[in-house]
Amino acid sequence: MEYQFYQGARGPVAELSMEQAAIGRWLSDEIGADTDRVNGLLHNIAEIRDGIFLELDVDGKEFRLTLNKDEVEIKANSLVNNLDADSAEQMDAEGLSFYDSEEVAGCGLDDFEALLIAWLEYCS
Repeated sequence: MEYQFYQGARGPVAELSMEQAAIGRWLSDEIGADTDRVNGLLHNIAEIRDGIFLELDVDGKEFRLTLNKDEVEIKANSLVNNLDADSAEQMDAEGLSFYDSEEVAGCGLDDFEALLIAWLEYCS
């Protein structure tokens, strides 16, 4: 996973590849420089690895973060609230994609953990 951090007008900004732009937006806008939230997410990852949770959803203002033992998905709340599973499956079956790279993205749990650790170091 490639990323770049820099200081923007409203605080730290995470820039990721186009396919993972939603992760960058989530990290910049939902988490920002809140190191307590980053530490809490790292704790959640440890709980998932320890089998305390099979899956965990973290709702934010604009995005929902879903963690499981293998992967992480970040999806805009507008997609979570407005598109049911049947509609999404039908669109996929027809070769259509409603999802935009700025609204949904995913990665492996290990990559996500490494990103959070790097973000924590950058913001500290």
